[in-house]
Amino acid sequence: MPIVIFYIQNNAISTNRHIISTKEHTIVIDSFSVRSRNRQPRILSIPIFAVTLFVAAIFIASCGDEGDITEDTTGTTDVLQPTTTPPATQPPVPVEQPAGVDVPVEEPVVEEPQVSFKDDIQPILAERCAIPGCHAAPGVAGLDLTQYDTFKKGGNGGAAFDAGNGDDSLVVRRIDGGGMPPIPPPLDADQVQLFIDWIDEGAENN
Repeated sequence: MPIVIFYIQNNAISTNRHIISTKEHTIVIDSFSVRSRNRQPRILSIPIFAVTLFVAAIFIASCGDEGDITEDTTGTTDVLQPTTTPPATQPPVPVEQPAGVDVPVEEPVVEEPQVSFKDDIQPILAERCAIPGCHAAPGVAGLDLTQYDTFKKGGNGGAAFDAGNGDDSLVVRRIDGGGMPPIPPPLDADQVQLFIDWIDEGAENN
């Protein structure tokens, strides 16, 4: 916005204009020449102009020249990048059971024996071994095969079987190529395997 400063003198006959311009302000100074009635024209505006110029300089200095101020932005600025912290793993929250509610407990699965003493082993003993003159009571060599308890007890040669170890049990060694029963025919492979499986499964009285 231009700023105009001027002085009016009596009997002014001529005008001088001075313009001071900056980026933000424009100052226009008008000075006038005067003359007296009895003398030649003379310029009285020089002192006025000097004072006006001084006032304008003070005004410009007080306002400041913002357009001349430049900021050096050539420097580099380090920008801190945000770091991402993974969320902490929360332990699983235990689920509380209501009072008085029984929580089922999984029990280990126990395989039932596949071979039965009463259904598979005892019929073979009764037919081929626990007969008079062989292993019926009191039994040859003290081995009575008429019932489970006397069979488990064994005879003069020791225990007839070792539960869990069918292949090395005495009864298996005798019926599998050991000459028992003495009266032919010998037990077939399926019958021998029944004794082995029954002993491996624990030789229970089932």
